[in-house]
Amino acid sequence: MIEMLKFENFRGFKKIELSELKPITLISGKNNTGKSSILEGIFLFLDHISPDCFSKINYFRGTTIPNNSLLLWESIFYHMDTGKQLQISIKKENIFSSLTYLRDDTFIPPNDINTSPEMMNQIIFSAKSAYTLKFQYQRGIYSEDGHFIASPAGMVRNITTSLVHNQIDPMPSAYFINSAIINSNNSLIAEWFGRVELEGKKQQVVNILQLIEPEICDLSTIAANNQVQLYVKIGQQLLPLRLAGDGLNRLLYLILSIVANPDNIILIDEIETGFHYSMFPKLWESISKAALENNCQIIATTHSYECIVGAIDGIEKADRKSDFCYLRIDKLESGNLAILYSADLLKAAVMTNMEVR
Repeated sequence: MIEMLKFENFRGFKKIELSELKPITLISGKNNTGKSSILEGIFLFLDHISPDCFSKINYFRGTTIPNNSLLLWESIFYHMDTGKQLQISIKKENIFSSLTYLRDDTFIPPNDINTSPEMMNQIIFSAKSAYTLKFQYQRGIYSEDGHFIASPAGMVRNITTSLVHNQIDPMPSAYFINSAIINSNNSLIAEWFGRVELEGKKQQVVNILQLIEPEICDLSTIAANNQVQLYVKIGQQLLPLRLAGDGLNRLLYLILSIVANPDNIILIDEIETGFHYSMFPKLWESISKAALENNCQIIATTHSYECIVGAIDGIEKADRKSDFCYLRIDKLESGNLAILYSADLLKAAVMTNMEVR
Protein backbone atom coordinates (compact mmCIF):
# COMPACT_ATOMS: atom_id res chain seq x y z
CA MET A 1 0.00 0.00 0.00
CA ILE A 2 1.20 3.52 -0.82
CA GLU A 3 1.56 5.46 2.43
CA MET A 4 3.22 8.67 1.21
CA LEU A 5 3.58 10.59 -2.04
CA LYS A 6 5.82 13.50 -2.93
CA PHE A 7 5.95 15.37 -6.25
CA GLU A 8 8.57 17.89 -7.32
CA ASN A 9 8.29 19.73 -10.66
CA PHE A 10 5.51 17.43 -11.83
CA ARG A 11 2.56 18.78 -13.86
CA GLY A 12 1.21 21.77 -11.90
CA PHE A 13 3.13 20.93 -8.73
CA LYS A 14 6.37 22.69 -7.94
CA LYS A 15 6.34 20.68 -4.74
CA ILE A 16 3.66 18.83 -2.75
CA GLU A 17 3.65 16.01 -0.22
CA LEU A 18 0.72 13.74 0.65
CA SER A 19 1.30 11.83 3.86
CA GLU A 20 -0.55 9.12 5.79
CA LEU A 21 -2.50 7.74 2.83
CA LYS A 22 -4.88 4.90 3.63
CA PRO A 23 -6.16 1.81 1.78
CA ILE A 24 -9.10 4.00 0.73
CA THR A 25 -8.12 7.59 -0.03
CA LEU A 26 -10.46 10.25 -1.43
CA ILE A 27 -9.04 13.48 -2.87
CA SER A 28 -10.92 16.69 -3.61
CA GLY A 29 -10.24 20.36 -4.25
CA LYS A 30 -11.17 23.18 -6.58
CA ASN A 31 -10.61 23.01 -10.34
CA ASN A 32 -6.99 23.06 -11.48
CA THR A 33 -5.55 22.08 -8.10
CA GLY A 34 -3.99 18.89 -9.49
CA LYS A 35 -6.34 16.10 -8.39
CA SER A 36 -6.06 14.18 -11.66
CA SER A 37 -2.32 14.88 -11.78
CA ILE A 38 -1.86 13.02 -8.49
CA LEU A 39 -3.44 9.89 -9.97
CA GLU A 40 -1.38 10.28 -13.17
CA GLY A 41 1.79 10.64 -11.12
CA ILE A 42 1.09 7.41 -9.24
CA PHE A 43 0.35 5.61 -12.49
CA LEU A 44 3.53 6.91 -14.14
CA PHE A 45 5.62 5.86 -11.15
CA LEU A 46 4.28 2.30 -11.22
CA ASP A 47 4.32 2.04 -15.04
CA HIS A 48 7.52 4.00 -15.71
CA ILE A 49 9.33 1.00 -17.15
CA SER A 50 6.85 0.69 -20.03
CA PRO A 51 7.97 2.31 -23.33
CA ASP A 52 4.46 3.74 -23.82
CA CYS A 53 4.02 5.11 -20.28
CA PHE A 54 3.89 8.72 -21.52
CA SER A 55 1.40 7.87 -24.25
CA LYS A 56 -0.86 6.31 -21.63
CA ILE A 57 -1.06 9.32 -19.34
CA ASN A 58 -1.69 11.58 -22.34
CA TYR A 59 -4.46 9.20 -23.41
CA PHE A 60 -6.07 9.51 -19.99
CA ARG A 61 -6.67 13.17 -20.88
CA GLY A 62 -7.95 12.33 -24.35
CA THR A 63 -4.74 13.49 -26.03
CA THR A 64 -2.92 11.55 -28.73
CA ILE A 65 0.61 12.72 -29.50
CA PRO A 66 2.90 11.20 -32.19
CA ASN A 67 5.88 9.25 -30.86
CA ASN A 68 8.32 11.66 -32.50
CA SER A 69 6.95 14.60 -30.50
CA LEU A 70 8.80 15.65 -27.37
CA LEU A 71 5.42 16.80 -26.06
CA LEU A 72 5.00 13.18 -25.04
CA TRP A 73 6.95 13.94 -21.89
CA GLU A 74 7.39 17.72 -21.77
CA SER A 75 3.82 18.17 -20.51
CA ILE A 76 4.58 16.25 -17.30
CA PHE A 77 7.23 18.77 -16.22
CA TYR A 78 6.32 21.81 -14.15
CA HIS A 79 5.98 24.71 -16.61
CA MET A 80 7.20 22.20 -19.23
CA ASP A 81 10.75 22.90 -18.08
CA THR A 82 12.71 19.71 -18.75
CA GLY A 83 15.91 21.36 -17.50
CA LYS A 84 14.75 21.03 -13.90
CA GLN A 85 14.66 17.58 -12.36
CA LEU A 86 11.22 16.04 -11.97
CA GLN A 87 10.96 13.67 -9.02
CA ILE A 88 8.21 11.40 -7.73
CA SER A 89 8.83 9.77 -4.35
CA ILE A 90 6.70 7.06 -2.78
CA LYS A 91 6.70 5.30 0.55
CA LYS A 92 5.15 1.87 0.14
CA GLU A 93 5.14 -0.74 2.90
CA ASN A 94 7.69 1.38 4.80
CA ILE A 95 10.14 1.37 1.87
CA PHE A 96 11.01 4.63 0.12
CA SER A 97 11.38 4.72 -3.66
CA SER A 98 12.14 7.59 -6.01
CA LEU A 99 11.79 8.19 -9.75
CA THR A 100 13.51 11.12 -11.45
CA TYR A 101 13.45 12.51 -14.98
CA LEU A 102 15.74 15.09 -16.56
CA ARG A 103 16.62 16.29 -20.05
CA ASP A 104 19.87 14.81 -21.39
CA ASP A 105 21.53 16.32 -24.47
CA THR A 106 24.60 14.09 -24.34
CA PHE A 107 23.22 10.57 -24.60
CA ILE A 108 24.17 8.49 -27.64
CA PRO A 109 22.07 5.33 -28.16
CA PRO A 110 24.13 2.12 -27.95
CA ASN A 111 24.48 0.02 -31.08
CA ASP A 112 23.15 -3.13 -29.42
CA ILE A 113 19.49 -2.03 -29.50
CA ASN A 114 17.62 -4.86 -31.17
CA THR A 115 16.34 -3.14 -34.32
CA SER A 116 17.03 -2.76 -38.04
CA PRO A 117 19.91 -0.53 -39.27
CA GLU A 118 17.43 1.88 -40.87
CA MET A 119 15.44 2.24 -37.67
CA MET A 120 18.66 2.54 -35.66
CA ASN A 121 19.73 5.45 -37.87
CA GLN A 122 16.41 7.18 -37.19
CA ILE A 123 16.86 6.66 -33.44
CA ILE A 124 20.41 8.04 -33.45
CA PHE A 125 19.34 11.02 -35.59
CA SER A 126 16.45 11.80 -33.23
CA ALA A 127 18.71 11.62 -30.18
CA LYS A 128 21.24 14.00 -31.76
CA SER A 129 18.79 16.46 -33.31
CA ALA A 130 16.58 16.79 -30.23
CA TYR A 131 17.36 15.29 -26.85
CA THR A 132 16.67 12.22 -24.77
CA LEU A 133 14.93 11.94 -21.42
CA LYS A 134 17.08 10.45 -18.69
CA PHE A 135 15.38 8.56 -15.86
CA GLN A 136 16.61 7.00 -12.63
CA TYR A 137 14.69 4.78 -10.24
CA GLN A 138 15.87 3.76 -6.79
CA ARG A 139 14.27 1.41 -4.24
CA GLY A 140 16.56 0.16 -1.52
CA ILE A 141 19.64 -1.38 -3.13
CA TYR A 142 17.83 -1.87 -6.44
CA SER A 143 18.30 0.81 -9.11
CA GLU A 144 17.51 1.58 -12.74
CA ASP A 145 19.19 4.02 -15.11
CA GLY A 146 17.89 4.64 -18.58
CA HIS A 147 16.77 6.94 -21.35
CA PHE A 148 13.71 7.44 -23.50
CA ILE A 149 14.18 8.41 -27.15
CA ALA A 150 11.21 9.67 -29.17
CA SER A 151 11.74 9.08 -32.89
CA PRO A 152 9.68 8.49 -36.05
CA ALA A 153 10.50 4.82 -35.49
CA GLY A 154 8.61 4.93 -32.20
CA MET A 155 9.46 5.32 -28.55
CA VAL A 156 12.64 3.53 -27.52
CA ARG A 157 13.72 2.81 -23.97
CA ASN A 158 17.30 1.99 -23.03
CA ILE A 159 17.84 0.71 -19.50
CA THR A 160 20.41 -0.82 -17.17
CA THR A 161 19.51 -2.19 -13.75
CA SER A 162 21.41 -3.31 -10.68
CA LEU A 163 20.27 -6.93 -11.18
CA VAL A 164 22.09 -9.63 -13.11
CA HIS A 165 21.45 -9.53 -16.89
CA ASN A 166 19.57 -6.23 -16.45
CA GLN A 167 16.56 -7.98 -15.01
CA ILE A 168 13.78 -5.59 -13.99
CA ASP A 169 12.31 -5.74 -10.50
CA PRO A 170 8.53 -6.06 -10.96
CA MET A 171 6.17 -3.33 -9.77
CA PRO A 172 2.55 -3.64 -8.62
CA SER A 173 0.04 -2.78 -11.31
CA ALA A 174 -2.04 0.39 -11.29
CA TYR A 175 -5.36 0.73 -13.09
CA PHE A 176 -6.43 4.24 -14.06
CA ILE A 177 -10.19 4.70 -14.52
CA ASN A 178 -12.15 7.69 -15.76
CA SER A 179 -15.35 8.18 -17.77
CA ALA A 180 -13.61 8.06 -21.15
CA ILE A 181 -11.88 4.78 -20.31
CA ILE A 182 -15.09 3.18 -19.01
CA ASN A 183 -17.01 4.19 -22.14
CA SER A 184 -14.35 2.86 -24.52
CA ASN A 185 -13.55 -0.47 -22.87
CA ASN A 186 -16.63 -2.67 -23.10
CA SER A 187 -14.47 -5.61 -24.19
CA LEU A 188 -12.36 -5.24 -21.04
CA ILE A 189 -15.45 -5.79 -18.87
CA ALA A 190 -16.04 -9.15 -20.56
CA GLU A 191 -12.35 -10.08 -20.16
CA TRP A 192 -12.34 -9.18 -16.46
CA PHE A 193 -15.62 -11.01 -15.90
CA GLY A 194 -14.17 -14.14 -17.56
CA ARG A 195 -11.17 -13.96 -15.24
CA VAL A 196 -13.42 -13.53 -12.21
CA GLU A 197 -15.59 -16.50 -13.23
CA LEU A 198 -12.58 -18.75 -13.80
CA GLU A 199 -11.30 -17.86 -10.33
CA GLY A 200 -14.66 -18.66 -8.73
CA LYS A 201 -15.32 -15.06 -7.67
CA LYS A 202 -18.53 -14.37 -9.60
CA GLN A 203 -20.75 -14.61 -6.54
CA GLN A 204 -18.56 -12.06 -4.78
CA VAL A 205 -19.32 -9.59 -7.60
CA VAL A 206 -23.04 -10.41 -7.53
CA ASN A 207 -23.18 -9.94 -3.75
CA ILE A 208 -21.57 -6.50 -4.03
CA LEU A 209 -23.87 -5.41 -6.87
CA GLN A 210 -26.86 -6.43 -4.72
CA LEU A 211 -25.99 -3.58 -2.36
CA ILE A 212 -27.12 -1.25 -5.16
CA GLU A 213 -29.74 -3.44 -6.86
CA PRO A 214 -31.06 -6.19 -4.52
CA GLU A 215 -32.95 -7.93 -7.33
CA ILE A 216 -29.77 -8.86 -9.21
CA CYS A 217 -29.34 -12.61 -8.93
CA ASP A 218 -26.79 -13.54 -11.61
CA LEU A 219 -24.32 -12.41 -14.28
CA SER A 220 -23.41 -14.32 -17.41
CA THR A 221 -21.86 -13.96 -20.85
CA ILE A 222 -23.84 -14.86 -23.95
CA ALA A 223 -22.46 -15.07 -27.49
CA ALA A 224 -24.77 -13.76 -30.23
CA ASN A 225 -24.11 -12.36 -33.72
CA ASN A 226 -20.38 -13.02 -33.37
CA GLN A 227 -20.25 -10.87 -30.23
CA VAL A 228 -19.88 -11.80 -26.58
CA GLN A 229 -22.03 -9.68 -24.31
CA LEU A 230 -22.39 -9.54 -20.57
CA TYR A 231 -25.92 -10.10 -19.29
CA VAL A 232 -27.38 -9.34 -15.89
CA LYS A 233 -30.32 -11.25 -14.42
CA ILE A 234 -32.70 -9.02 -12.48
CA GLY A 235 -35.53 -11.04 -10.99
CA GLN A 236 -36.62 -13.35 -13.81
CA GLN A 237 -35.45 -11.02 -16.60
CA LEU A 238 -32.15 -11.44 -18.41
CA LEU A 239 -30.90 -8.11 -19.82
CA PRO A 240 -27.82 -7.10 -21.78
CA LEU A 241 -25.72 -5.11 -19.34
CA ARG A 242 -25.74 -2.05 -21.61
CA LEU A 243 -29.54 -1.86 -21.17
CA ALA A 244 -29.42 -2.19 -17.39
CA GLY A 245 -28.65 1.48 -16.70
CA ASP A 246 -25.57 3.68 -16.79
CA GLY A 247 -25.04 3.59 -13.01
CA LEU A 248 -25.04 -0.21 -12.87
CA ASN A 249 -22.67 -0.43 -15.84
CA ARG A 250 -20.22 1.95 -14.19
CA LEU A 251 -20.45 0.21 -10.84
CA LEU A 252 -19.79 -3.17 -12.44
CA TYR A 253 -16.73 -1.76 -14.21
CA LEU A 254 -15.35 -0.44 -10.91
CA ILE A 255 -16.09 -3.65 -9.01
CA LEU A 256 -14.60 -5.87 -11.72
CA SER A 257 -11.46 -3.71 -11.86
CA ILE A 258 -10.96 -4.56 -8.18
CA VAL A 259 -12.05 -8.21 -8.05
CA ALA A 260 -10.25 -9.19 -11.28
CA ASN A 261 -7.01 -7.46 -10.25
CA PRO A 262 -6.31 -8.28 -6.58
CA ASP A 263 -3.30 -6.90 -4.70
CA ASN A 264 -3.08 -3.85 -6.97
CA ILE A 265 -3.81 -0.12 -6.93
CA ILE A 266 -7.01 1.27 -8.46
CA LEU A 267 -6.98 4.96 -9.43
CA ILE A 268 -10.44 6.43 -10.07
CA ASP A 269 -10.75 9.96 -11.45
CA GLU A 270 -14.02 11.78 -10.65
CA ILE A 271 -15.60 8.71 -9.11
CA GLU A 272 -18.99 10.41 -8.84
CA THR A 273 -19.51 10.68 -12.62
CA GLY A 274 -22.59 8.79 -13.83
CA PHE A 275 -24.08 8.13 -10.39
CA HIS A 276 -27.12 9.77 -8.80
CA TYR A 277 -26.20 11.35 -5.47
CA SER A 278 -28.55 8.95 -3.65
CA MET A 279 -26.28 6.05 -4.71
CA PHE A 280 -23.08 7.44 -3.17
CA PRO A 281 -23.31 5.72 0.26
CA LYS A 282 -23.90 2.31 -1.34
CA LEU A 283 -21.27 3.03 -4.00
CA TRP A 284 -18.65 3.59 -1.30
CA GLU A 285 -19.86 0.64 0.75
CA SER A 286 -19.60 -1.70 -2.24
CA ILE A 287 -16.18 -0.42 -3.34
CA SER A 288 -14.85 -0.59 0.23
CA LYS A 289 -15.96 -4.20 0.66
CA ALA A 290 -14.55 -5.25 -2.71
CA ALA A 291 -11.21 -3.58 -1.96
CA LEU A 292 -10.95 -5.25 1.43
CA GLU A 293 -11.73 -8.72 0.06
CA ASN A 294 -9.19 -8.33 -2.76
CA ASN A 295 -6.44 -6.40 -0.96
CA CYS A 296 -6.62 -3.42 -3.34
CA GLN A 297 -5.81 0.18 -2.52
CA ILE A 298 -8.35 2.70 -3.83
CA ILE A 299 -7.27 6.28 -4.54
CA ALA A 300 -10.09 8.37 -6.02
CA THR A 301 -10.88 12.01 -6.79
CA THR A 302 -14.19 13.87 -6.69
CA HIS A 303 -15.72 17.30 -7.33
CA SER A 304 -18.92 16.42 -5.49
CA TYR A 305 -19.84 17.39 -1.94
CA GLU A 306 -22.56 14.73 -2.00
CA CYS A 307 -19.94 12.13 -2.91
CA ILE A 308 -17.83 13.17 0.08
CA VAL A 309 -20.84 12.89 2.40
CA GLY A 310 -21.76 9.56 0.82
CA ALA A 311 -18.23 8.29 1.44
CA ILE A 312 -18.62 8.97 5.16
CA ASP A 313 -21.80 6.88 5.34
CA GLY A 314 -20.60 4.11 3.04
CA ILE A 315 -17.24 3.71 4.76
CA GLU A 316 -18.99 3.41 8.15
CA LYS A 317 -21.41 0.76 6.85
CA ALA A 318 -18.48 -1.21 5.45
CA ASP A 319 -16.73 -0.91 8.84
CA ARG A 320 -13.63 0.61 7.24
CA LYS A 321 -13.33 3.97 9.02
CA SER A 322 -9.76 3.25 10.14
CA ASP A 323 -8.80 2.45 6.53
CA PHE A 324 -10.10 5.74 5.07
CA CYS A 325 -8.71 9.24 4.71
CA TYR A 326 -9.73 12.37 2.83
CA LEU A 327 -7.32 14.88 1.29
CA ARG A 328 -8.27 18.37 0.19
CA ILE A 329 -5.84 19.96 -2.24
CA ASP A 330 -5.53 23.75 -1.96
CA LYS A 331 -3.66 25.97 -4.40
CA LEU A 332 -1.91 28.84 -2.60
CA GLU A 333 0.42 31.57 -3.83
CA SER A 334 3.27 29.69 -2.18
CA GLY A 335 2.28 26.39 -3.84
CA ASN A 336 -0.07 23.47 -3.38
CA LEU A 337 -1.07 22.15 0.02
CA ALA A 338 -2.70 18.84 0.99
CA ILE A 339 -4.94 18.94 4.08
CA LEU A 340 -5.58 15.54 5.66
CA TYR A 341 -8.84 14.45 7.31
CA SER A 342 -9.49 11.17 9.07
CA ALA A 343 -12.96 9.64 8.70
CA ASP A 344 -14.02 11.02 12.10
CA LEU A 345 -12.61 14.49 11.45
CA LEU A 346 -14.29 14.64 8.05
CA LYS A 347 -17.62 13.61 9.56
CA ALA A 348 -17.32 16.27 12.27
CA ALA A 349 -16.47 18.91 9.66
CA VAL A 350 -19.50 17.99 7.55
CA MET A 351 -21.83 17.97 10.57
CA THR A 352 -20.75 21.51 11.47
CA ASN A 353 -21.17 22.68 7.85
CA MET A 354 -17.48 23.37 7.33
CA GLU A 355 -16.36 23.66 3.70
CA VAL A 356 -14.30 20.56 2.98
CA ARG A 357 -14.18 20.53 -0.82
